[in-house]
This record gives sequence, structure tokens and C-alpha cells, in this order.
Amino acid sequence: MGKLTYSDDISILQLIVFPFLLASSLYVWKRTGWRAGRHTWRFAVILSLLRIVGSICTLAQLSFNSSNLKIAAVVCNLIGIAPQSLLYMGILQQIDVEYRIPPKPLKSLSLVSLVALIIAIVGVDKTEKSGNMSALLKAAMIIFLIVFVVIMAATAWLFNETKGTLRRFQKKLFIGISLSAPFYAVRLIYAAIADLGHYEIFQSALSGNPSHSSLTLSLCMSVLEEMIALAIAVAFGWMAILESDFVTPGAAVPRDFEQEQPKPEDV
Repeated sequence: MGKLTYSDDISILQLIVFPFLLASSLYVWKRTGWRAGRHTWRFAVILSLLRIVGSICTLAQLSFNSSNLKIAAVVCNLIGIAPQSLLYMGILQQIDVEYRIPPKPLKSLSLVSLVALIIAIVGVDKTEKSGNMSALLKAAMIIFLIVFVVIMAATAWLFNETKGTLRRFQKKLFIGISLSAPFYAVRLIYAAIADLGHYEIFQSALSGNPSHSSLTLSLCMSVLEEMIALAIAVAFGWMAILESDFVTPGAAVPRDFEQEQPKPEDV
């Protein structure tokens, strides 16, 4: 068995934190309803599982020298952007109980994210084989950046449209996105610089022999930021489902909810 490295220590940290986030995400998903919450909280579960599996694959390399384990660890570490983006999209749908945002654009955006995820996986494989950053990985990163900007713009627009009639559970979810998104943005910027830039300190964290400084940068700008972003989103999702006025996604809007909306003549 090999000696523990800085990279292994980061993996151990993820193995400590993400099981708790996984359990919390499953609880929120269950309380929301397995069917009703699948468009939101399954992505928090997927992200947590990716981090757990990736960390296990990294630590397994201490005992087994396998290229497949290395590729699996890199893939799990790189494709967390898609689940996080889809999580924000799902939270947005939970807030929008009146369907002010048409469902089709959101579904199209989800499809674009999934396509980008597939491109990213293929790009990671090509990058590992060639040793150079794949054009596919760069294309996927650009798509993820565009998707994030669109989601944040849609969130801002929906808040502006509903800020006078928000229920308690909607406020909790909005706060969750607002506090979580800046941390996720830093994680996204790190990934974008690593994929699109030419800075060795960002890219070497993915190499076989990363430097201490590159791993520290990855820890501060990617690993910790992602943990905090997911923890905030799940925590406020938990608080939202405990509110008495919580509306299950896809359920009919309560009559008293509609009555609270301002009438056209009152505007």
C-alpha cells in the first residue's frame, strides 16, 4: 500500500463530507416525494455519489495500479458541474409553482446540460489518452458556462416577478440559490480556467504528479466551494419542505395561494 499524499487527503475529506450530504439529499428528496422531487434532489444525490465514488477510486490507487481507476477518478471529479446546474434548475421549478417560466425552455436547458455532460465524458477520455486538453472538453465547459448564466438570469427574472407574493418556502429556496450560487460560480470559474486557459497551476491538479500549490488551489477553488454550495442548497431545501405552506412540485396550487396574488385592478 502506497503512502498517503496531499491528493489522497483531499479524497478522504470528500469521503467524510459527502456521505452526510448524500444522506441529507435523500431525506429532502423523500420528504418532497420521490416522484415529485426527482427533477431536483436526485441531482444532489448524483453529485454526492460521484464525489464518493471518485474519492474511493483515488484511494484505491494506493493498492492497485490501474489506469481504469485513474480515468474513473478523473471522470467523477470533472463531471460534477452538470448535476449542480441541474439542481439549480430543479430548485427553480420548485419555486415556480405558477409556471411563470414555460416548462419547455427548462426541459431544453436540461437536455443541453446532459448533452454537455456526455461531451465532457468523451472529452476526458480523449484528454487522458492524448495528454492534451481535448476540444470536446473545452466545448462542454463553454456550454456549462452558458447554462449557468441562463439559470441565474431566469432566477433573477422569476424573483422580480414574484417578490411581492412569495411564500415562506419559496423565500427559503430563493435564499438557498442566492447564497449557494456564488460558491458554485467560483468552482465553475476554476473549471473554466483549467479547461480553457493555459495556466499550468490549474491544469496540473489533474495530472499524474500534481504540485502542492495546484492541489491547494483545487482544494480552495473547487472542492471546498462545491461542498459549501451543495450544503447550502440542501440545507435551505430542507428548511423549505418543513414550511407549512410548502407546495409539492407538480401539485395543484392551493386555492389560498391564488387568492394571495394581487388582482390586476390592485396593481
